[in-house]
Amino acid sequence: MSNEEHQYYLVASTKMGVSLSEYLRFRLASTNENDVSNQLAQLRLTLLDNPGENFADLLPAIAEILLLLRHICKPGDVRAVQAELERTGYVPWSSS
Repeated sequence: MSNEEHQYYLVASTKMGVSLSEYLRFRLASTNENDVSNQLAQLRLTLLDNPGENFADLLPAIAEILLLLRHICKPGDVRAVQAELERTGYVPWSSS
């Protein structure tokens, strides 16, 4: 990191009232969440833009959406959703 970048981040962290390391951790975490959100949005658009496509052709996009959502969801949330699926008669997907 250049001295100029260091000073920029130092000023930004001071404005937020946190240490430089906390500020940088926050930026990394939000960047990761934004990346996942952007990927999900692109996959959603792919599905919406191709409504007449064969389901098998869309399966990779659907699987990627599932895995990205699993990445950002807490295990308890996943279990709650799976329990709701079972309650309504669906068999939840499992990687095993």
